[in-house]
Amino acid sequence: MLANMVLEKIIDKMQNAFAYHKIIYDEAKNPVDYEYIYVNKSFEELTGLKKQYVIGAKVTELIPNIKESSFNWIEYYAKIAENETEDHIEQYFDIWDRWYRIDVFSPEKGYFATLFNDITDIKKTTESLREQKEVLNQITENLEEATFLQDVNTKEVIYASTAFEKIYEMSIEEMKKDVQKWKQMVHPDDYEKVQKRYNMDVTLKEMYEKGIFVEKFRIITNSGKLKWIKSKFLPIKNEQGEIIRVVGIEQDITRDIENKLEIIRQKVKAENLAMRDYLTNLYNRRAFFQLAEERCKKAKCKDNNLVLVMADIDKFKSINDNFGHDVGDLVLKNFADVLKSSVRGNDIVARFGGEEFIILLNDIDVEQAYKRIEEVRKRISETEITVLDKKVKYTASFGISKVNCCGFKYFEEAIKRADIALYRAKENGRNRVEIID
Repeated sequence: MLANMVLEKIIDKMQNAFAYHKIIYDEAKNPVDYEYIYVNKSFEELTGLKKQYVIGAKVTELIPNIKESSFNWIEYYAKIAENETEDHIEQYFDIWDRWYRIDVFSPEKGYFATLFNDITDIKKTTESLREQKEVLNQITENLEEATFLQDVNTKEVIYASTAFEKIYEMSIEEMKKDVQKWKQMVHPDDYEKVQKRYNMDVTLKEMYEKGIFVEKFRIITNSGKLKWIKSKFLPIKNEQGEIIRVVGIEQDITRDIENKLEIIRQKVKAENLAMRDYLTNLYNRRAFFQLAEERCKKAKCKDNNLVLVMADIDKFKSINDNFGHDVGDLVLKNFADVLKSSVRGNDIVARFGGEEFIILLNDIDVEQAYKRIEEVRKRISETEITVLDKKVKYTASFGISKVNCCGFKYFEEAIKRADIALYRAKENGRNRVEIID
């Protein structure tokens, strides 16, 4: 029995199972058993054994197969009792389907006490957390997106997935040593934005206000690859609502950006093709009216200074008849090139149909337009196209009219007048420039 009756009463009321033992030795002084000196009520409840049957009994009597156990309990307890030390061990008991932490200590040589703490719930929680962590690791490690967890106060990166190495071509160890090193890869055009936006105060402010921080930027990796990166930061808060950690998701969106740009390029290309003449690559009739209408709407009623020119290749049918349509196409292309190279960037040149072309000259009066078109006419009349050792010459006639953007059906009227001027140039011998103001 325990010497102190008061202490015995206290121990007997404990919720944890308690037992006091004495080591039993053989004649050679080897520990072969241990005797139960005292057990409390919690021990009775734990084991289902009553005190009167336990106290004074040997462990080999209560647990006959104890020596067959893979763990030598008698030897373990004897060492503690002999050395008057203490230890603890965590053990799973099949019979109760429970985990216990057994604290062992020796208050006097040859004796030892055991205190049983039920840690089953802690074990299950720990195991559940371990499994959750393992599942989370498997998920994040197999994602193309890079994920990380960063402490707000220390700026330490607590976790980073291996996808970082693929995206940034930088080891996780390097990134953890210097959490700002990735900024060295930022594209020069995005660097200032990244410096301002990727500041802890800025990101925290945005997460408090919006619940998330999102940004896009470009990097140039060590291998020279240009990549588009999309960042998402999500907050982890404490009970006081303070952000203590940041979960980051880094996504390589280069392919998405390139696909979108390609769609835009193809759309622009398609729109451009729809507005271009297939042979000369000049604007077509539809495009001319669309662009000219926009130009006229922007022009003021006063001093709009828009001049319309109708141009037609002289005797084009004879060229086709004498040299063939392939040569006729070459003449059309040459004529288009001369017209295009003779006007300014804000002027509009289009193929109106067949061998007829139309020009809208911007910010110019009729007299200036006449001088410019006369130079074009002379240049064309001096042009020779060589095809299979044959030299082909051609001329063109031009009709000029001013556009009144304030009038009704201004382009229809201007085209009619320019057509009359063109007809007059044809009637007066071709290879001429005529004006109807």
